Amino acid sequence: MSIRIGRLPEDDQSNGWSALLPPRRVNASLHGEMDFDWLVVGAGYAGVAAARQLAQLQPNASIALIEAGVVGENASGRNSGFAIDLPHAPGISEHGIEQGRRAIRVGRFALGELDRLVKVHRIDCGWEKRGRYHVAVTKQVAKRSLAAYETHLRAWQEPYRWFDRDELQEALGTAYYGAAIHTPGTYLVNPASLIRGLADSLPPQVRLFENSPVIEADIRSSRPSVRTPNGRIRAGGLILTVNAFSQSFGVYSARQIPILLFASLSRPLSEEQVRQLGSEPTWGVTPAHGMAGSTLRLTRERRLMIRQGFEYSPGLRTTNARREKARQANLALLRRRFPQLGPIELEHFWAGWLAVSHNHAPAFGRVGPRSFAASCCNGSGIVRHTASGMFIADLALGHDHSLVADFLSQGTANYIPPRPLRDLGVSLAFSYGVWTGRGER
Repeated sequence: MSIRIGRLPEDDQSNGWSALLPPRRVNASLHGEMDFDWLVVGAGYAGVAAARQLAQLQPNASIALIEAGVVGENASGRNSGFAIDLPHAPGISEHGIEQGRRAIRVGRFALGELDRLVKVHRIDCGWEKRGRYHVAVTKQVAKRSLAAYETHLRAWQEPYRWFDRDELQEALGTAYYGAAIHTPGTYLVNPASLIRGLADSLPPQVRLFENSPVIEADIRSSRPSVRTPNGRIRAGGLILTVNAFSQSFGVYSARQIPILLFASLSRPLSEEQVRQLGSEPTWGVTPAHGMAGSTLRLTRERRLMIRQGFEYSPGLRTTNARREKARQANLALLRRRFPQLGPIELEHFWAGWLAVSHNHAPAFGRVGPRSFAASCCNGSGIVRHTASGMFIADLALGHDHSLVADFLSQGTANYIPPRPLRDLGVSLAFSYGVWTGRGER
């Protein structure tokens, strides 16, 4: 039975990462009726990885990949550009430590694949292994979160280094943070350029359609199909990789929480401003308190990026007033961290959505006789979605992958009570989290 898709992506067409890039030839939209062996819906990291894996495992199969908008303007091109090899620290227990080890195996596998593709296809995306600084502003968060993270790193036998306030000022040019742990395995990247390059280097049997939003879908039949404003595809099998928007397809709507985030890029810093920063030419900072803290980067273009704001967004929509409030907050927080730079100005501001689950596990599996879905990156989209796309293709083809058990070591996303109970519970939890971490802003 077909369902109408009532909620489509509504990107604000102001993504700063893609604004830095040269023009790209956009693939034609879907027109007319077509048949394929496989259809992948959503050309983000998971969708591109799924299409590539299908092509590698079935080189004679015909594969369609459709994207509602333009590759690089979707959520995959709007994140902060961290390809992180290590998991967010779970609870300190033997079980949690082992789950971490399994997540590291998955992360390193996906990072290795991304590194190979970037090099083989010469994707110019600023891909560089700089590590990341996991930072705390207050002593309380440093003692609670960073100390717990250190416990995990020791158990995993992973390299790291502590930084105090003076050392951070020397490295980054800000005395705002009280402490940090630096781990060396993270890659920094322009995410819009990376996903563009991955999509444009797909095998020839993958046909990419852009500007083709699905307005009707039948994913429950033995031969799934989708309809767009100007065309229709029927396929032998379907893989849905639209993350938070999977709820529009009636998939995982009770197992994931859509989150709205806001980010900004400054104008290029002057030579004098750069001299007032630290010794690191580029760097990336992630907050130890994820709800209240800010993610920052100094890019190769000598711009400062900040992402701040962690809001429950069940309607997958926001307003211009809310955007402007978030933009002003981004600017104020950036100036607070670097007062010595004088009047920092923002050149680009954008919003984007991701999906998290209550138990921080992926939404992953079969959703129809010949339909499969992968969602919920839980804030680690570049790496986790690359892995999930490859693994969901393996599942669809009946191929066993040695790392699927590691990927699903936390199970799959658990059930969340329906709205409005969900709205109340999530809103209260988020408000409490932001309030308890207010010193990290």
